[in-house]
Amino acid sequence: MFKISKFNVPFAKEGNFFLYNSHTSSFVKLNDEYRESLRSINNKQFESIPQKHLDDLLEAGFIVKESKDENAFYTYIHNMNRFGSTNFHLTIATTLQCNFRCPYCYEEHVDEYIEGEKEEDLKKFIQNNIQNKSGLSITWYGGEPLLKKDLIDRVSKFAIELCESRGITYSASMVSNGYLLNRETAKKLANENNVRQVQITLDGGPETHNITRILRNGMGSFDIIMKNIKQIYDIMSVNIRVNVSKENVADVYKLLPILIDEGLNQKVGVYFAPVEPINTSCQSVSESCLITKEFSKWEMELIEYADKIGFQIGELYPSHRGASICQAVVQNQYVIDAYGDIFKCWHEVGNKTKRIGSLSEGLTNEENLLKWMNWQLPAKCETCNIMPLCKGRCPDLSLNKEDKNNFECHQLKYNVKDRLFRYYQRSYLDSQKINSDELSKEIGV
Repeated sequence: MFKISKFNVPFAKEGNFFLYNSHTSSFVKLNDEYRESLRSINNKQFESIPQKHLDDLLEAGFIVKESKDENAFYTYIHNMNRFGSTNFHLTIATTLQCNFRCPYCYEEHVDEYIEGEKEEDLKKFIQNNIQNKSGLSITWYGGEPLLKKDLIDRVSKFAIELCESRGITYSASMVSNGYLLNRETAKKLANENNVRQVQITLDGGPETHNITRILRNGMGSFDIIMKNIKQIYDIMSVNIRVNVSKENVADVYKLLPILIDEGLNQKVGVYFAPVEPINTSCQSVSESCLITKEFSKWEMELIEYADKIGFQIGELYPSHRGASICQAVVQNQYVIDAYGDIFKCWHEVGNKTKRIGSLSEGLTNEENLLKWMNWQLPAKCETCNIMPLCKGRCPDLSLNKEDKNNFECHQLKYNVKDRLFRYYQRSYLDSQKINSDELSKEIGV
Protein backbone atom coordinates (compact mmCIF):
# COMPACT_ATOMS: atom_id res chain seq x y z
CA MET A 1 0.00 0.00 0.00
CA PHE A 2 0.93 3.69 0.06
CA LYS A 3 1.56 6.59 2.42
CA ILE A 4 1.77 10.36 2.11
CA SER A 5 5.29 11.59 1.29
CA LYS A 6 7.01 13.36 4.17
CA PHE A 7 8.25 15.93 1.65
CA ASN A 8 4.80 17.21 0.72
CA VAL A 9 4.14 20.93 1.20
CA PRO A 10 0.37 21.55 1.12
CA PHE A 11 -1.06 25.05 1.26
CA ALA A 12 -4.14 27.07 0.40
CA LYS A 13 -4.21 30.54 -1.12
CA GLU A 14 -6.97 32.68 -2.58
CA GLY A 15 -9.45 29.82 -2.40
CA ASN A 16 -7.19 27.33 -4.19
CA PHE A 17 -5.47 24.27 -2.76
CA PHE A 18 -1.94 23.42 -3.83
CA LEU A 19 0.45 20.56 -3.26
CA TYR A 20 4.20 20.61 -3.80
CA ASN A 21 6.78 17.89 -3.17
CA SER A 22 10.29 19.08 -2.36
CA HIS A 23 11.90 15.82 -3.48
CA THR A 24 10.32 15.43 -6.92
CA SER A 25 9.64 19.18 -7.41
CA SER A 26 6.11 18.29 -8.52
CA PHE A 27 3.54 21.06 -8.05
CA VAL A 28 -0.21 20.92 -8.72
CA LYS A 29 -3.42 22.73 -7.95
CA LEU A 30 -5.67 20.17 -6.33
CA ASN A 31 -9.36 19.70 -7.05
CA ASP A 32 -11.77 18.29 -4.48
CA GLU A 33 -11.56 14.73 -5.85
CA TYR A 34 -7.77 14.49 -5.48
CA ARG A 35 -7.89 16.13 -2.07
CA GLU A 36 -10.37 13.48 -0.97
CA SER A 37 -8.12 10.74 -2.34
CA LEU A 38 -5.19 12.11 -0.36
CA ARG A 39 -7.30 12.17 2.79
CA SER A 40 -8.32 8.56 2.17
CA ILE A 41 -4.70 7.50 1.68
CA ASN A 42 -3.73 9.26 4.89
CA ASN A 43 -6.49 7.32 6.69
CA LYS A 44 -5.48 4.02 5.01
CA GLN A 45 -8.84 3.79 3.20
CA PHE A 46 -7.72 2.64 -0.24
CA GLU A 47 -10.81 0.86 -1.51
CA SER A 48 -12.59 4.02 -2.72
CA ILE A 49 -9.62 5.64 -4.46
CA PRO A 50 -9.66 5.65 -8.29
CA GLN A 51 -6.65 3.85 -9.75
CA LYS A 52 -5.81 6.90 -11.87
CA HIS A 53 -5.51 8.99 -8.72
CA LEU A 54 -3.10 6.50 -7.20
CA ASP A 55 -1.06 6.35 -10.41
CA ASP A 56 -0.87 10.14 -10.75
CA LEU A 57 -0.02 10.77 -7.12
CA LEU A 58 2.61 8.04 -7.10
CA GLU A 59 4.23 9.30 -10.31
CA ALA A 60 4.40 12.83 -8.89
CA GLY A 61 5.87 11.56 -5.62
CA PHE A 62 3.02 12.88 -3.47
CA ILE A 63 2.56 9.34 -2.20
CA VAL A 64 5.17 6.61 -1.83
CA LYS A 65 5.11 2.92 -1.09
CA GLU A 66 4.37 2.14 2.54
CA SER A 67 7.71 0.37 2.86
CA LYS A 68 9.81 3.28 1.59
CA ASP A 69 12.06 4.99 4.12
CA GLU A 70 12.50 8.45 2.62
CA ASN A 71 15.18 9.43 5.13
CA ALA A 72 17.18 6.33 4.25
CA PHE A 73 16.92 7.27 0.59
CA TYR A 74 18.41 10.69 1.27
CA THR A 75 21.17 9.18 3.38
CA TYR A 76 21.95 7.01 0.37
CA ILE A 77 22.11 9.82 -2.19
CA HIS A 78 24.03 12.03 0.28
CA ASN A 79 26.65 9.33 0.70
CA MET A 80 26.81 8.61 -3.03
CA ASN A 81 27.56 12.27 -3.69
CA ARG A 82 29.90 12.79 -0.76
CA PHE A 83 32.03 9.68 -1.16
CA GLY A 84 31.39 8.54 -4.71
CA SER A 85 32.13 11.71 -6.65
CA THR A 86 34.56 11.27 -9.55
CA ASN A 87 35.09 15.02 -9.98
CA PHE A 88 38.01 16.81 -8.33
CA HIS A 89 37.16 20.36 -7.29
CA LEU A 90 39.37 23.09 -5.88
CA THR A 91 38.48 26.53 -4.58
CA ILE A 92 41.74 28.48 -4.82
CA ALA A 93 42.31 31.75 -2.95
CA THR A 94 45.09 33.24 -5.06
CA THR A 95 45.72 35.78 -2.30
CA LEU A 96 44.22 36.85 1.01
CA GLN A 97 44.83 40.48 0.04
CA CYS A 98 42.00 42.55 -1.44
CA ASN A 99 41.59 45.92 -3.09
CA PHE A 100 38.38 46.36 -1.05
CA ARG A 101 37.77 46.80 2.68
CA CYS A 102 34.18 45.65 3.15
CA PRO A 103 33.17 45.93 6.84
CA TYR A 104 31.36 42.57 6.89
CA CYS A 105 34.19 40.54 5.30
CA TYR A 106 35.21 37.52 7.39
CA GLU A 107 38.79 37.43 6.06
CA GLU A 108 41.86 39.17 7.45
CA HIS A 109 43.65 40.80 4.52
CA VAL A 110 47.38 40.10 4.48
CA ASP A 111 50.01 40.33 1.76
CA GLU A 112 50.16 36.61 1.08
CA TYR A 113 50.06 35.10 -2.41
CA ILE A 114 50.32 31.74 -4.12
CA GLU A 115 53.61 32.10 -5.97
CA GLY A 116 57.00 30.46 -6.39
CA GLU A 117 57.28 27.10 -4.62
CA LYS A 118 53.63 27.22 -3.53
CA GLU A 119 52.55 27.50 -7.17
CA GLU A 120 54.61 24.44 -8.09
CA ASP A 121 53.16 22.56 -5.11
CA LEU A 122 49.68 23.49 -6.31
CA LYS A 123 50.37 22.09 -9.77
CA LYS A 124 51.72 18.86 -8.26
CA PHE A 125 48.68 18.61 -5.99
CA ILE A 126 46.38 18.89 -9.00
CA GLN A 127 48.39 16.40 -11.03
CA ASN A 128 48.49 13.84 -8.21
CA ASN A 129 44.78 14.06 -7.43
CA ILE A 130 43.11 13.83 -10.85
CA GLN A 131 44.10 10.23 -11.44
CA ASN A 132 40.97 8.14 -12.06
CA LYS A 133 38.81 11.28 -12.00
CA SER A 134 36.27 12.21 -14.65
CA GLY A 135 36.75 15.96 -14.34
CA LEU A 136 38.54 18.86 -12.71
CA SER A 137 36.83 22.11 -11.76
CA ILE A 138 38.32 25.21 -10.15
CA THR A 139 36.72 28.21 -8.49
CA TRP A 140 39.09 31.18 -8.30
CA TYR A 141 38.62 32.99 -5.03
CA GLY A 142 40.32 35.42 -2.65
CA GLY A 143 40.74 38.05 -1.21
CA GLU A 144 40.39 39.34 -4.70
CA PRO A 145 41.57 36.65 -7.13
CA LEU A 146 42.34 39.12 -9.93
CA LEU A 147 45.19 40.59 -7.91
CA LYS A 148 47.02 37.49 -9.17
CA LYS A 149 45.91 37.28 -12.81
CA ASP A 150 49.30 35.87 -13.75
CA LEU A 151 48.85 32.90 -11.40
CA ILE A 152 45.34 32.21 -12.73
CA ASP A 153 46.69 32.23 -16.27
CA ARG A 154 49.61 29.88 -15.59
CA VAL A 155 47.74 27.37 -13.44
CA SER A 156 44.71 27.38 -15.76
CA LYS A 157 46.82 26.61 -18.82
CA PHE A 158 48.63 23.88 -16.90
CA ALA A 159 45.33 22.35 -15.77
CA ILE A 160 43.69 22.58 -19.21
CA GLU A 161 46.64 20.88 -20.90
CA LEU A 162 46.79 18.22 -18.19
CA CYS A 163 43.06 17.44 -18.50
CA GLU A 164 43.24 17.29 -22.29
CA SER A 165 46.13 14.84 -22.11
CA ARG A 166 44.14 12.59 -19.79
CA GLY A 167 40.80 12.90 -21.55
CA ILE A 168 38.92 14.48 -18.65
CA THR A 169 36.75 17.58 -18.52
CA TYR A 170 37.84 20.94 -17.16
CA SER A 171 35.71 23.90 -16.05
CA ALA A 172 36.32 27.06 -14.05
CA SER A 173 34.45 29.90 -12.38
CA MET A 174 35.35 32.92 -10.27
CA VAL A 175 34.15 34.91 -7.27
CA SER A 176 35.32 38.50 -7.77
CA ASN A 177 34.38 41.96 -6.56
CA GLY A 178 34.37 42.93 -10.26
CA TYR A 179 36.48 46.07 -9.95
CA LEU A 180 39.38 44.71 -12.03
CA LEU A 181 37.23 42.61 -14.37
CA ASN A 182 37.20 44.73 -17.51
CA ARG A 183 36.49 43.45 -21.02
CA GLU A 184 40.11 42.69 -21.89
CA THR A 185 40.58 40.66 -18.70
CA ALA A 186 37.28 38.82 -19.19
CA LYS A 187 38.21 37.83 -22.75
CA LYS A 188 41.50 36.37 -21.60
CA LEU A 189 39.88 34.52 -18.71
CA ALA A 190 37.16 33.05 -20.89
CA ASN A 191 39.14 32.27 -24.04
CA GLU A 192 42.47 31.19 -22.56
CA ASN A 193 41.64 30.09 -19.00
CA ASN A 194 38.14 28.64 -19.52
CA VAL A 195 36.63 30.86 -16.79
CA ARG A 196 33.07 31.17 -18.08
CA GLN A 197 31.14 32.15 -14.94
CA VAL A 198 31.66 34.91 -12.38
CA GLN A 199 29.86 36.02 -9.24
CA ILE A 200 30.03 39.75 -8.50
CA THR A 201 28.54 41.50 -5.49
CA LEU A 202 26.54 44.74 -5.58
CA ASP A 203 25.19 45.96 -2.24
CA GLY A 204 22.12 47.72 -3.56
CA GLY A 205 22.28 51.07 -5.33
CA PRO A 206 25.37 53.30 -5.36
CA GLU A 207 24.49 55.06 -2.10
CA THR A 208 24.87 52.03 0.18
CA HIS A 209 27.18 50.03 -2.08
CA ASN A 210 29.76 52.81 -1.90
CA ILE A 211 29.64 52.64 1.90
CA THR A 212 30.08 48.87 2.24
CA ARG A 213 31.99 47.89 -0.92
CA ILE A 214 34.79 50.39 -0.45
CA LEU A 215 38.28 50.49 -1.88
CA ARG A 216 41.31 50.46 0.39
CA ASN A 217 41.53 54.23 -0.04
CA GLY A 218 37.92 54.62 1.19
CA MET A 219 36.48 55.48 -2.23
CA GLY A 220 33.35 53.86 -3.66
CA SER A 221 33.34 51.19 -6.36
CA PHE A 222 29.82 51.07 -7.82
CA ASP A 223 30.38 52.95 -11.08
CA ILE A 224 33.46 50.97 -12.12
CA ILE A 225 31.84 47.63 -11.31
CA MET A 226 28.70 48.53 -13.24
CA LYS A 227 30.81 49.64 -16.20
CA ASN A 228 32.68 46.33 -16.13
CA ILE A 229 29.50 44.23 -15.93
CA LYS A 230 28.17 46.01 -19.03
CA GLN A 231 31.43 45.17 -20.82
CA ILE A 232 31.61 41.47 -19.96
CA TYR A 233 28.09 39.97 -19.79
CA ASP A 234 28.38 38.76 -23.40
CA ILE A 235 31.72 37.07 -22.66
CA MET A 236 30.93 35.17 -19.47
CA SER A 237 27.88 34.41 -17.39
CA VAL A 238 27.51 37.10 -14.70
CA ASN A 239 25.60 36.37 -11.51
CA ILE A 240 25.11 39.39 -9.25
CA ARG A 241 24.93 38.66 -5.53
CA VAL A 242 23.15 41.37 -3.54
CA ASN A 243 24.06 41.33 0.15
CA VAL A 244 21.10 42.45 2.25
CA SER A 245 21.37 43.88 5.76
CA LYS A 246 19.13 46.06 7.91
CA GLU A 247 21.14 49.09 6.82
CA ASN A 248 20.84 48.65 3.05
CA VAL A 249 17.59 46.79 2.45
CA ALA A 250 15.72 49.95 1.42
CA ASP A 251 18.47 50.94 -1.00
CA VAL A 252 18.49 47.49 -2.65
CA TYR A 253 15.25 48.52 -4.38
CA LYS A 254 17.23 51.16 -6.29
CA LEU A 255 19.51 48.59 -7.88
CA LEU A 256 16.98 46.82 -10.09
CA PRO A 257 15.83 49.94 -12.00
CA ILE A 258 19.50 50.83 -12.52
CA LEU A 259 20.14 47.40 -14.05
CA ILE A 260 17.19 47.97 -16.40
CA ASP A 261 18.40 51.45 -17.36
CA GLU A 262 21.90 50.06 -18.03
CA GLY A 263 20.47 47.51 -20.47
CA LEU A 264 21.24 44.48 -18.26
CA ASN A 265 17.72 43.10 -17.89
CA GLN A 266 17.76 39.40 -18.91
CA LYS A 267 21.53 39.61 -19.44
CA VAL A 268 22.69 39.00 -15.87
CA GLY A 269 21.43 36.88 -12.99
CA VAL A 270 20.56 38.42 -9.63
CA TYR A 271 20.07 36.81 -6.25
CA PHE A 272 19.76 38.16 -2.72
CA ALA A 273 21.80 36.94 0.25
CA PRO A 274 21.71 37.92 3.93
CA VAL A 275 24.76 39.42 5.59
CA GLU A 276 25.76 36.99 8.34
CA PRO A 277 28.40 37.13 11.11
CA ILE A 278 30.46 34.14 9.94
CA ASN A 279 33.21 34.37 12.54
CA THR A 280 34.80 36.67 15.12
CA SER A 281 36.41 38.90 12.48
CA CYS A 282 32.98 40.07 11.30
CA GLN A 283 31.09 40.32 14.58
CA SER A 284 31.21 44.11 14.19
CA VAL A 285 28.37 43.87 11.68
CA SER A 286 26.28 41.34 13.61
CA GLU A 287 23.72 43.95 14.68
CA SER A 288 23.11 44.77 11.02
CA CYS A 289 22.40 41.16 10.04
CA LEU A 290 18.90 39.99 9.25
CA ILE A 291 17.71 36.81 10.91
CA THR A 292 16.50 34.30 8.35
CA LYS A 293 12.81 34.88 8.95
CA GLU A 294 13.28 38.62 8.47
CA PHE A 295 15.36 38.07 5.36
CA SER A 296 12.83 35.69 3.82
CA LYS A 297 10.20 38.44 4.05
CA TRP A 298 12.45 41.05 2.48
CA GLU A 299 13.55 38.61 -0.20
CA MET A 300 9.98 37.97 -1.36
CA GLU A 301 9.17 41.68 -1.34
CA LEU A 302 12.24 42.36 -3.48
CA ILE A 303 11.26 39.58 -5.89
CA GLU A 304 7.73 40.98 -6.14
CA TYR A 305 9.16 44.44 -6.78
CA ALA A 306 11.32 43.05 -9.58
CA ASP A 307 8.20 41.52 -11.15
CA LYS A 308 6.32 44.81 -10.80
CA ILE A 309 8.93 46.89 -12.65
CA GLY A 310 9.59 44.22 -15.28
CA PHE A 311 13.05 43.06 -14.18
CA GLN A 312 13.39 39.40 -15.21
CA ILE A 313 14.73 37.84 -12.04
CA GLY A 314 13.78 34.33 -13.15
CA GLU A 315 11.09 31.83 -12.23
CA LEU A 316 12.84 31.02 -8.91
CA TYR A 317 11.07 27.69 -8.81
CA PRO A 318 12.15 25.79 -5.66
CA SER A 319 13.74 22.71 -7.21
CA HIS A 320 15.45 20.04 -5.14
CA ARG A 321 19.24 19.90 -5.23
CA GLY A 322 19.48 16.24 -6.19
CA ALA A 323 22.55 14.76 -4.59
CA SER A 324 24.31 18.12 -4.34
CA ILE A 325 25.64 19.16 -0.95
CA CYS A 326 28.25 21.61 0.33
CA GLN A 327 31.80 20.93 -0.84
CA ALA A 328 33.04 21.08 2.77
CA VAL A 329 31.60 17.63 3.45
CA VAL A 330 32.35 16.09 0.05
CA GLN A 331 35.38 13.95 -0.71
CA ASN A 332 37.81 15.20 -3.39
CA GLN A 333 36.85 18.85 -2.86
CA TYR A 334 39.19 21.28 -1.11
CA VAL A 335 39.88 24.95 -0.48
CA ILE A 336 43.45 26.21 -0.94
CA ASP A 337 44.52 29.48 0.65
CA ALA A 338 47.39 31.80 -0.21
CA TYR A 339 49.66 30.21 2.42
CA GLY A 340 49.35 26.91 0.58
CA ASP A 341 47.20 25.47 3.36
CA ILE A 342 44.31 23.11 2.59
CA PHE A 343 40.84 23.46 4.11
CA LYS A 344 37.36 22.02 3.59
CA CYS A 345 35.34 25.22 4.21
CA TRP A 346 35.61 28.66 2.58
CA HIS A 347 34.99 30.31 5.97
CA GLU A 348 38.23 28.92 7.41
CA VAL A 349 40.80 30.21 4.91
CA GLY A 350 43.76 31.86 6.60
CA ASN A 351 43.11 30.17 9.97
CA LYS A 352 45.94 27.67 10.37
CA THR A 353 44.27 25.96 13.33
CA LYS A 354 41.47 24.86 10.97
CA ARG A 355 43.56 23.52 8.10
CA ILE A 356 43.53 19.84 7.15
CA GLY A 357 46.96 19.94 5.56
CA SER A 358 49.13 21.83 3.10
CA LEU A 359 50.11 21.62 -0.56
CA SER A 360 53.67 20.67 0.38
CA GLU A 361 52.82 18.05 3.01
CA GLY A 362 49.43 16.73 1.87
CA LEU A 363 46.50 15.96 4.19
CA THR A 364 48.04 15.84 7.65
CA ASN A 365 45.36 16.97 10.14
CA GLU A 366 43.09 13.96 10.47
CA GLU A 367 41.03 15.49 13.27
CA ASN A 368 40.01 18.55 11.25
CA LEU A 369 39.33 16.45 8.16
CA LEU A 370 37.16 13.93 9.97
CA LYS A 371 35.14 16.72 11.55
CA TRP A 372 33.83 17.54 8.09
CA MET A 373 33.72 14.07 6.57
CA ASN A 374 31.74 12.68 9.51
CA TRP A 375 29.16 15.45 9.34
CA GLN A 376 25.59 14.21 9.43
CA LEU A 377 22.31 15.88 8.61
CA PRO A 378 21.10 17.60 11.81
CA ALA A 379 18.24 15.83 13.56
CA LYS A 380 15.85 18.75 13.13
CA CYS A 381 16.29 18.50 9.35
CA GLU A 382 15.20 14.86 9.25
CA THR A 383 11.61 15.86 10.01
CA CYS A 384 11.52 18.90 7.73
CA ASN A 385 9.37 18.71 4.61
CA ILE A 386 11.69 20.98 2.58
CA MET A 387 14.96 19.25 3.51
CA PRO A 388 15.70 18.28 -0.15
CA LEU A 389 15.79 22.01 -1.02
CA CYS A 390 18.50 23.01 1.45
CA LYS A 391 20.12 19.72 2.59
CA GLY A 392 20.62 21.00 6.11
CA ARG A 393 21.73 24.44 4.90
CA CYS A 394 25.41 25.22 5.60
CA PRO A 395 27.23 22.39 7.47
CA ASP A 396 29.40 25.00 9.17
CA LEU A 397 26.30 26.31 10.97
CA SER A 398 25.61 22.98 12.65
CA LEU A 399 29.16 21.67 13.07
CA ASN A 400 30.45 24.55 15.12
CA LYS A 401 27.62 24.77 17.63
CA GLU A 402 27.43 22.90 20.90
CA ASP A 403 23.75 22.30 20.17
CA LYS A 404 23.94 21.09 16.58
CA ASN A 405 20.25 21.80 16.05
CA ASN A 406 20.53 25.42 17.20
CA PHE A 407 20.95 27.20 13.86
CA GLU A 408 18.67 29.20 11.63
CA CYS A 409 16.92 27.43 8.79
CA HIS A 410 17.17 28.42 5.14
CA GLN A 411 14.86 31.25 4.04
CA LEU A 412 12.87 28.80 1.91
CA LYS A 413 11.49 27.42 5.15
CA TYR A 414 9.53 30.65 5.45
CA ASN A 415 8.82 31.70 1.86
CA VAL A 416 8.62 28.51 -0.21
CA LYS A 417 4.82 28.77 -0.43
CA ASP A 418 5.06 32.38 -1.60
CA ARG A 419 7.56 31.38 -4.29
CA LEU A 420 5.30 28.57 -5.45
CA PHE A 421 2.25 30.80 -5.61
CA ARG A 422 4.27 33.34 -7.61
CA TYR A 423 5.18 30.55 -10.02
CA TYR A 424 1.51 29.54 -10.27
CA GLN A 425 0.41 33.08 -11.01
CA ARG A 426 3.07 33.53 -13.69
CA SER A 427 2.63 30.16 -15.40
CA TYR A 428 -1.13 29.55 -15.00
CA LEU A 429 -0.57 26.00 -13.83
CA ASP A 430 -3.48 23.86 -15.05
CA SER A 431 -5.67 22.43 -12.34
CA GLN A 432 -4.89 18.78 -11.70
CA LYS A 433 -2.69 18.45 -14.79
CA ILE A 434 0.28 16.20 -14.12
CA ASN A 435 2.33 15.75 -17.29
CA SER A 436 5.47 13.67 -17.39
CA ASP A 437 7.50 16.58 -18.72
CA GLU A 438 6.54 18.63 -15.64
CA LEU A 439 7.82 16.07 -13.17
CA SER A 440 11.22 15.19 -11.81
CA LYS A 441 11.93 11.57 -12.69
CA GLU A 442 14.08 11.02 -9.62
CA ILE A 443 11.22 9.34 -7.77
CA GLY A 444 13.24 6.74 -5.90
CA VAL A 445 15.54 3.76 -6.11
